[in-house]
Amino acid sequence: MSSVSEASGRAYGGESAADRDDRRRSQLMDAGLRMFGSGGYRAATVRGLCREAKIADRHFYQYFDKTEDLLLAVYAESIARLSDSVSDAIVQVNRDGDLREVAKQLLDPFFQVVEDPHLARVVWMEVLGVSPRVEQTYLTVMQEFGALLLGYLRTFAGDVPSGPDMDVDLLATAAIGGISHTAMTWYQSGYVAERRIVVATIATMLANIVAPLKV
Repeated sequence: MSSVSEASGRAYGGESAADRDDRRRSQLMDAGLRMFGSGGYRAATVRGLCREAKIADRHFYQYFDKTEDLLLAVYAESIARLSDSVSDAIVQVNRDGDLREVAKQLLDPFFQVVEDPHLARVVWMEVLGVSPRVEQTYLTVMQEFGALLLGYLRTFAGDVPSGPDMDVDLLATAAIGGISHTAMTWYQSGYVAERRIVVATIATMLANIVAPLKV
């Protein structure tokens, strides 16, 4: 049987030190998503998170300095899931479709991810009002995501006309603002509306934003 001191950094029970670290961090991330996404960030403690993750309390500080750092890590992973859903859909989009149909193809997998209530609560509720650092991260990520989505749709519409009455960054902010508020209210309603209705409605909004930009 393979078992040496854990402090040695070598294999223990057949598990390497690197694999053990990856597993513990993954367990903490999963525990963070469950606890932040159910009881809320402010109710979570290091001890509670470690119990949920089934690791010793001391191991928390191997990976994070405080619960805020875990929240940011969980938030980043959640945003990656949302962004990846759109990026994966981009590859499969039917480029012969009109703007509304293209938007629907991009948004459906996005809102499918939003149907995870733990993720939705973390992304649209638990990161608000925590600290200036978390708030700035939220604003930056939302802006970048809006630019990504709008930028892709603009490939179907041509370049945005330049001039004093057009600000592309504000346009991206407006687009992601509509999507974010819809996602948050959909989550808070208990997902009462069918996803296809949510997707079709937001797709219409995006198409109406982008269509006038055609040159």
